[in-house]
Amino acid sequence: METMILNEVEEVVETDTLNANDRCDSCGAQAYIWVNGITGDLLFCGHHFTKHEDKIRAYAFEIIDERHKLSVKRESSAANAD
Repeated sequence: METMILNEVEEVVETDTLNANDRCDSCGAQAYIWVNGITGDLLFCGHHFTKHEDKIRAYAFEIIDERHKLSVKRESSAANAD
């Protein structure tokens, strides 16, 4: 697991914290980003995190980003298609 400091927010990448039952608080799609913020936790899909990233980073104490799982699924699907 690799830890990076970005804008004074600890961002942990390549974790297995989120699963298919975790849903984006904005649209209900599968969540790939978990945010521990000032008043509680939020979950976001990749699209909504990217769309609101500046505001989210200002709010967050910690961000767990598991968008790496998106490319793993695509690679697995591509391999199965052959």
